[in-house]
Amino acid sequence: MYKLLILKVFSIALLLAFGAAAGGWENAKNTANDVIYKDKDRTFYCGCEYTSHGDTDGSGDVSHTACGYTGPSTHSSRANRIEWEHVVPASLMPARQLPCWVNGNRQQCEDTDPRAQAMLFDLHNLAPSVGQVNALRSNDRYTDLPDVTSDFGSCPIEDTTNAFEPPDCLKGNVARIWFYMELRHGVEIASDERTMFEAWAAADPVSPWESEREERIAKHTFVVNPFVRDMPTDAAGACPWE
Repeated sequence: MYKLLILKVFSIALLLAFGAAAGGWENAKNTANDVIYKDKDRTFYCGCEYTSHGDTDGSGDVSHTACGYTGPSTHSSRANRIEWEHVVPASLMPARQLPCWVNGNRQQCEDTDPRAQAMLFDLHNLAPSVGQVNALRSNDRYTDLPDVTSDFGSCPIEDTTNAFEPPDCLKGNVARIWFYMELRHGVEIASDERTMFEAWAAADPVSPWESEREERIAKHTFVVNPFVRDMPTDAAGACPWE
C-alpha cells in the first residue's frame, strides 16, 4: 500500500521539494512550539507536560510529575527541559552529502543551503522530547527491543546502544514520518527497516492528533505528509497523551 502511495504522490513531492524551509533552526523550533503544538504541550515519546518559556527558540521546562518519567544519570542535566527532536536524525539525511556539510558542517548548511534547510527545518520531522531522551536516543536507529532493556519509569520507551524503541502507540507515527522523509528528501530506508515500518504503520493507524498535527503543518508550510493525510483516522491505538 505504501509503495503505491509513493508512486501516486511522487510528482507532487518533487514540486514541493524546496518549499517550506523555516527561517533558521531557532525559528523552526519556535514555530513548532508556538504554532503546531501551541495547545498540545506533551512530549512525543513520554507524554510529559512542558511549559514554554515564551521566547523565540522553542525552549521550555518539562514536568515529570504526571507522566512518571525517570531517567538514568547520563545526560540528567537535560531531563527537565524540552528539546525539539528530529525523528529522522540529521546524520541520516542526504544533507550530509551536500558540499555545505562535506566542506563545512551542519551549521554552514543551516545558514547557506536551501536544500539542507528544507530537510533540517522540516516541521513534519520535529517533535517535542524530554531533553534527556533526545540525548540518549541521539542518532540511534529505531527497532523492536525486549521490554526489560531499560527503565524510564512510566515512559514506555526502550533504549540501548545504537537502538531505540518508541511506545507501541507511536510506532505508526514514526513510520509515517520516515516514509515522508524518504519521499520528500530522499532519506534512505533499508529493506529490513521498511518491513518493520510497514508493520508498525499497519498496527498503529493514524490517530486524531496525528491527523490534526499534519493539518496544522500543512496549513503553515503548504506541504503535506500523504502517509498521514491520505490514511483513515482511528483513535483506538492512540497514546493517552495524544
